Amino acid sequence: MADEKKKSVFETLSAVDVSKHVEVIKMKKGPALSYVSWSWAWNFVKSIYPDTPTPKWTKYKEMVLTTAQEPYKVKYGNQEYTRYRTAVKRAELVDREVPYLTTMTGTMVECTITIEGEPYTESLYVMDNNNNAVINPTMKEINKTQKRCLVKALALAGLGLSIYAGEDLPMADINEADKEQAEQRKKQVNQQRKTSALEAEYRRLMMELINRLNGDSKRAEELVKGTLGDGKHSGEEYVNAVKALLESGASND
Repeated sequence: MADEKKKSVFETLSAVDVSKHVEVIKMKKGPALSYVSWSWAWNFVKSIYPDTPTPKWTKYKEMVLTTAQEPYKVKYGNQEYTRYRTAVKRAELVDREVPYLTTMTGTMVECTITIEGEPYTESLYVMDNNNNAVINPTMKEINKTQKRCLVKALALAGLGLSIYAGEDLPMADINEADKEQAEQRKKQVNQQRKTSALEAEYRRLMMELINRLNGDSKRAEELVKGTLGDGKHSGEEYVNAVKALLESGASND
């Protein structure tokens, strides 16, 4: 049942076209990154699954770092330049919990979002414009990473899976067409599950009826058709017809 719920949530959210809510950000190094607005993504999920609780951030013992800027040399062609990097001089764990994990090599956040009773958890490190881990980041940088991590967790649930994580974008209104598309897909998924369940039930009942008829499958089909009568019939009607035959004690006698 849990797997079916996850599949239903994933199929519903992955069917949503997020292209209207994506912005491409160029990095100083490496490929450009595509971002989905965390505010739009969260509002959209709440509009489809209103009982979704507030995201939870994993808490850790706070580590207080004492850092200093250390110089280092880099060469570009024939020129040599001095650059600076953050170096950790001292690290101390204090008796306080915070929603981020600080280490001597960087800081990470972990977000869990529960949709329809199923948790989706993702983590993300605080990074700079070169995609490098930031040592001893500011609260602003941590907060921005938390929002990116929220989007990444929602991607696990299917929303914008190929565009996980990203820069905070301006608030956008929920597109009504997107909501309708997701609702329609949700109905389709539920109908498919119902149809599959009916087909499985019909096959099981038919096997029982055929066994009662000493393996005469043709006779079983004739009896079902005779019970239903002419015209088109739903899967539920077929199931009920076989049930009625079994309850009546149908046989070859």
